[in-house]
Amino acid sequence: MKCLKDVSLLAACAWSTHGQHTAANRWLDAQVYFATCPASEMGFLRVSMSPAYGAAFDEANAALNGILQLPSHHFLQDDTTAERLPRDLTSRHDVTDAHFVTLASRHFVRLATLDDVLCNKDWAKGVALNPLKSELSGGA
Repeated sequence: MKCLKDVSLLAACAWSTHGQHTAANRWLDAQVYFATCPASEMGFLRVSMSPAYGAAFDEANAALNGILQLPSHHFLQDDTTAERLPRDLTSRHDVTDAHFVTLASRHFVRLATLDDVLCNKDWAKGVALNPLKSELSGGA
């Protein structure tokens, strides 16, 4: 299964202090194809530099580059516009998630996220999946 990794999964893979670090890396090691995009990479840097992880920019960037250097990594170009987002968003908090779901769908990949609430949104069903809880955990 081809997947676009969101920020939550990137953080889990990169930082050993994340509670799902081991499981996330086990999943990542089994992947033949996973992707990032500009928003997931920049979001990873933002979250990594937050008080939750406290990384300096160089440290966060090095952690990101370690993931991006994996042979299974692909970069998705992003030309998503607001017009392409689902019309039934109910919260400002959904905009970035809807962007990731829309981008993944347009590239015929799944959105791999640790956000179970997102996975259950009507507009994300069938696209957003938690790979640590779903059929994605089998690899491919």
